Amino acid sequence: MPTDPTVRHNRTLRTVTREVATATDPTVRRIVALVDSLTIRGAADQVLAPLRRRLLALRPPRPLRFARLLFCPLDPLIVPAARWRPDQATIPRTAMATMASHVHLMMGQPARAIEAQIGGQTDDARELIASLGQSLWPTAAVILAAAAIPANWHTTGLPDAVYRPLATIVSALLRQTAALDRLCAETANGLLPPNPEAIGTILTEVSASKPPALTMMMTLLLSRLPEAAAWLPERPDATVMVAAMEQAADTLLRQLLNNKGVELRIVAGTTADASMAVKGTLALLRHLNGANATPERREDVRLLLRRLDASCSARFTSALHGELLDPLQNSSVHTCPEAIPRLESIARNLRVLATEARTIGSGATYDLLLNNAAETIKDRAMRDRLSLVDQARLVEILAGPEAALALLPHRPG
Repeated sequence: MPTDPTVRHNRTLRTVTREVATATDPTVRRIVALVDSLTIRGAADQVLAPLRRRLLALRPPRPLRFARLLFCPLDPLIVPAARWRPDQATIPRTAMATMASHVHLMMGQPARAIEAQIGGQTDDARELIASLGQSLWPTAAVILAAAAIPANWHTTGLPDAVYRPLATIVSALLRQTAALDRLCAETANGLLPPNPEAIGTILTEVSASKPPALTMMMTLLLSRLPEAAAWLPERPDATVMVAAMEQAADTLLRQLLNNKGVELRIVAGTTADASMAVKGTLALLRHLNGANATPERREDVRLLLRRLDASCSARFTSALHGELLDPLQNSSVHTCPEAIPRLESIARNLRVLATEARTIGSGATYDLLLNNAAETIKDRAMRDRLSLVDQARLVEILAGPEAALALLPHRPG
């Protein structure tokens, strides 16, 4: 008796998905590039499902599609549809493409103009994303707040009854995304104190929507600006705000505990990104470990701090060799005009990462690694690759001015 074509298709898809899950990194990159090149992805997206966590670490450049631009600010809230429940403060991944196509249809020419601007761009074009998002996100919010259920909603695998509550929540979040972007920019992403009035305005407007939207906004706020927890303005609805903050904290705690959440924060992106991730994660853990933390949460935080310490050490060691010392072994490094400025930038980022990491680990370990790297750069074997001035500048960044001065010839008198 012949097998039903749908059954055969599902079996094939499951087989391919299992094989993809164990593929090597170069193979994963080729698969992602192939799927991203498809105009109609359909079931191909299911092939990428088991790779989501690995993609955070590999960070292959992804084409900046309209849907990705629209939903990238909500990424901390997006979960696989199989794990989504209506009572959870999250967004099912399958809803994104359908909502995005509906927004695109309703926008018309402005949406096509945005697509023209992002053509050929990838998702690391942060300035372009922030610039286009300032108008796209609030426009999409208005559309989703009033739109009827899209005709192709059935392709999400979600019940029709889910659409309106979910669209209302997504609308409320997108309406504040540009303001959250500006708030993060004004604080230099956590280096400066946030403005309590700006935080209050964002939360007040979201709180007028469904209660889950407030928790989800808190999750976005804590994810990007953990320091904001200490700057909540005093308000009549403080109890509601604190409850939403605690739910958001629990959500982020689960993300950090599960599926190498801490480790992926540190390995994703550049060494400079890792430094910011360490700083932000520490701020978040301090909030989670506040005066009202339960014994269970305190134990979770202690576990996460140990994992964060190990991740920082591994990331620092990997970058020190893979991004700084190994490229210096190339005898032609001095002939490339961009090489020395790039190496100096990497050295500065390593120093910053060490500064952040030593707050949770052994500062002596990082000092030893930095000094050993400086000794390698000072070695005479480097003279055919670096000028004495270049050697001194790299040594100064890594080990300080005294170490650099010791490298330079002393003038008599």
